[in-house]
Amino acid sequence: MISIAIDAMGGDHAPKQIVEGAVLAQKENPGLFKLFLCGPQDIIAAELKRLNYTASDIEVFHAPDIVGMDESPAAVLKTKPNSSLVACVALQKKGVVQASVSAGNSGAMMAACLMLLGRVGNISRPAIACNIPAKKPLVMLDMGANVDEKPQVLVDFATCGSIYAEKSFQLENPRVGLLNMGEEENKGPDVIQETYQLLKNSPLNFVGNIEARDIFSGNADVIVTSGYTGNVVLKLIEGFYELHFETFGVIDSESGRDFQEKWDYRNHGGALLLGLKGTGVIAHGCSDAKAISTAISYAHGFAKNKIAESIAERYTGEQA
Repeated sequence: MISIAIDAMGGDHAPKQIVEGAVLAQKENPGLFKLFLCGPQDIIAAELKRLNYTASDIEVFHAPDIVGMDESPAAVLKTKPNSSLVACVALQKKGVVQASVSAGNSGAMMAACLMLLGRVGNISRPAIACNIPAKKPLVMLDMGANVDEKPQVLVDFATCGSIYAEKSFQLENPRVGLLNMGEEENKGPDVIQETYQLLKNSPLNFVGNIEARDIFSGNADVIVTSGYTGNVVLKLIEGFYELHFETFGVIDSESGRDFQEKWDYRNHGGALLLGLKGTGVIAHGCSDAKAISTAISYAHGFAKNKIAESIAERYTGEQA
């Protein structure tokens, strides 16, 4: 059975929605995984009591300190080693769990995963990979972990994304696209043009540049971009969905329900940090119980499919 640690004090609606999400995940997936809720024991115990949940498949791990959303990621590991965020990653480092989930300070979560779990081989930076609503399953990275990446770093992201797509979408030889302002090889800034040539000569199934208007077309299974641009795209998608929901609400039709299922971020749980020796999942800061439950299910799938191990084995020849 796979075990998952959760930062119970991370996020805009912690601990109430985080604990409720953990309980919801267990009720919807009985016997599938064990959960460790990290945070102040008395606070988490009170939330579980409020929900009348006493099953042994959720365990409380006492971590008294709390990481604020605006705290410096670099300082968190030094000043708050007993925080709920650091504890949920440290449990994975110790081998107690196989995945860690936090809706808290994303920079601190990335730093904790990077420092405690470590990078795979010579991959210089981890990337945030998100499932994007499209005609076909699509993963896009980096969605905000980095800025100003060099061409080889973007190739590393593409390699990790390709393995992710193979394991998560059961695709053979996934199609990899490079986000750019045009389809031609000579379009875009120098770093993108250099990345294009590296990808073109790589063993990946590179299908060329993908323009922003074609992100959802289904022409690629993996889209690689810089973290700055990826985060802008991600926030644009979220803003579009929010505007659509405020304007139309849930449309009671097959196509309306399908749109809701694909575009509501709560149905996609969290984003996986790729390039690490482990499974770190970053959930949306405003996650409610449903979003946390989905993030837990995603973390279980990532760990079960051994995505981190596959990247380590194929990319560097070592084990994660």
